[in-house]
Amino acid sequence: MARPKAPLLSREIIARAAIELVEEGHELQVVPLAERLGVSTSSLYHHVEGRVGIVHAIREVLGEEYSLTPVPSSSWEETVRKSTHTLWRLYGDHPKVMPLLLSVVITEPTTVDFYTLIIDALDEAGIPEDEQLSTVEMLDAFAFGVALDALSPDLIFEPSGEHERLNRLIRKHPSGRERNALLFERGLDVIVLGIRERARLAALGA
Repeated sequence: MARPKAPLLSREIIARAAIELVEEGHELQVVPLAERLGVSTSSLYHHVEGRVGIVHAIREVLGEEYSLTPVPSSSWEETVRKSTHTLWRLYGDHPKVMPLLLSVVITEPTTVDFYTLIIDALDEAGIPEDEQLSTVEMLDAFAFGVALDALSPDLIFEPSGEHERLNRLIRKHPSGRERNALLFERGLDVIVLGIRERARLAALGA
């Protein structure tokens, strides 16, 4: 009997099924995932080490899908902007998966290399070494926060008529996806300016 051309089970197949399960609103658990895939739980354990292993597999798959493979850019600023934008897209496209990714230590080589590239960019910018990791974490938290903001209602504020200035600003303000994209771009502009200013002060010994 001929062997099947495609594997019946793999880390990628498990990860994609897990993503579907979570995005449908279900909790990530090994038994329901095995049932969805039509395999025994022991079969899953041949490929992943329990729930944590499934999250690692998810990160591997999303890392490939969103091209987390580091590609050096022409400047530190371009690297910071592109990398943060990639994280924002990943988190924004998979808001229910976000908490899982944040709950498990990053060990995947591709993802580690991705964050290392950002650290190299911050070093090039002139950020002191003892501030580089916290700056990377801040960029990640920013991308996460803006992605989470996308779940907000289209209209964030609905003040009474006595708040004239706020009402005027609301009328001119975009909503929905456009508002979220504007929030990301303006927030990232402020962060980049902050990085540049911190590097300038560090060069002066401050």
